[in-house]
Amino acid sequence: MISKKGVLTVCSVLVLTSVLGCSSPSSEGGEAKSDKPLVLTWMRYENPTQPFSASAEIIPEILKRKNVQLQIQAIPQNSYDDKKKTLIATNKIPDVILVKQDDISSFSDSGVFLDLTPYLDQLPNFKQLLQEYPEIGKNQIDGKWYGFPLAQNFAASQSGQVPMIRVDLLKKWNLPTPTTYDELYLVLKKLKEAYPEAFPFASRAANGLTGTENLINPIAFAFGSGYTNATGAKVYFDPVLKQYKFGPAMPEFKEAIAYLHKLYKEKLLDPDYATSTSQVWQEKLSSGKSFYYQDNTGLGANFNATLRKKDPEARFDMLPMLAAGKGVKRVLLYRLDHLQESYVVNARVKEPEKVLRFIDWLYSEEGMRLTSWGIEGQHYSHENGKYQISESFVSRFKDKADPAGAMKSTLGTGYNGLALLADDQPNLAAQAKEMQEWTEKNNQFLSNGYAFRMAYDPSFTKDEREKLKQLRTQLDAYLTQNMDKFIMIDGLLDEEWDSFIKQCKDKGAEEIEHIFNTALARVK
Repeated sequence: MISKKGVLTVCSVLVLTSVLGCSSPSSEGGEAKSDKPLVLTWMRYENPTQPFSASAEIIPEILKRKNVQLQIQAIPQNSYDDKKKTLIATNKIPDVILVKQDDISSFSDSGVFLDLTPYLDQLPNFKQLLQEYPEIGKNQIDGKWYGFPLAQNFAASQSGQVPMIRVDLLKKWNLPTPTTYDELYLVLKKLKEAYPEAFPFASRAANGLTGTENLINPIAFAFGSGYTNATGAKVYFDPVLKQYKFGPAMPEFKEAIAYLHKLYKEKLLDPDYATSTSQVWQEKLSSGKSFYYQDNTGLGANFNATLRKKDPEARFDMLPMLAAGKGVKRVLLYRLDHLQESYVVNARVKEPEKVLRFIDWLYSEEGMRLTSWGIEGQHYSHENGKYQISESFVSRFKDKADPAGAMKSTLGTGYNGLALLADDQPNLAAQAKEMQEWTEKNNQFLSNGYAFRMAYDPSFTKDEREKLKQLRTQLDAYLTQNMDKFIMIDGLLDEEWDSFIKQCKDKGAEEIEHIFNTALARVK
């Protein structure tokens, strides 16, 4: 059954109907059919596991119901961040574009994004969402709203940056299941001996983070420190200390880099980690060129499906919680929602009221059902208050490497499709068995205090935003130029680390840390 969270009340439906008006015959809750369609250019990144195109089955249904013609611009995820920032900086964004909260914070003062605040009374479903998800309040900029965040109505899985390894190879070579990072190192060495051409540990650039950032983040956190937040700012929120820290200044961070250097030196770490895209990374792990990763748990199910076509015994599985130095045991899990990813509207868009009413409809019960389940009678049924994805529809994707991703790709549904309020229940019907097992294990890690969900950042004042732009520009550039050297070059950690940290502080590391903690204190 669909959760009550995010679902429209009867009152909201009546308000929405009165706002839209019904001056002429229209589709269910939609604009008048006699009107010309509202044409919207709509840009977002394309997840490698869920291609997104204009042929998605719910797009013509949206035209039918809402008289809105979506022109989808799906950009490959590995190049999306650069494309997005170029369009924002040159004020050439499409009508609607998916951004991170960091983009809103950086560019809200430029006037490129439409200020939603004057329109709130016309957006009953969005207002309802704000009441049900108080944490969205962190997304305000000087008390104003600029973005429509992606929210979660029901989560079918819990994934995170958890150690994943080819357990069939452990069995084949009679290797013990590692319980510490030192033991993992020994296992990776044995796998390298067995497969000299392979690089056991693979990593990638993803989600707007560089390959270096995405490699360091889970390892540094596991060792008791951290590197970046979700937007790439070089501070991380420590859930034990309850504050933001500049991780590289901590001794635990240096230990993590020393560990990665050892893996790199002995060719246990993929030497292309800094530039490897998601597609290349997935190919290595699903073809037997690499055997370990510490990234999205759920993608292991896709690798398993591909590997099993050649070897029925091949299988990635989660490792027990690995202990680092000083007995630290912890991992980062993803949030169940995506509140710091939002759609923003071009400030120069024509007919902004119509555009905003359509986006508001995507948060409604009808909008949520369509963008999460598809079309009733074709893709799912609704009987006695219960929703059920069609078995005959799901069966079309049973032979795909990622059945759930292929199903949502065909429909255009879910977070990687058009959903703003996502109900993930349809995923359960197509979800691989191991995904459900890993969700249970991740939730158990949360219960045991070993796992922490990634934090959302607070909002900043105008002065803080300006200062962060200045400081981040110089610090980010310095770290990007230098961090890989400590992983790749022998002896550099002992020779240059202290002066490196001093340079980081001179370029604003401690000021950034202070700004983040000052902003955090305002919302505690």
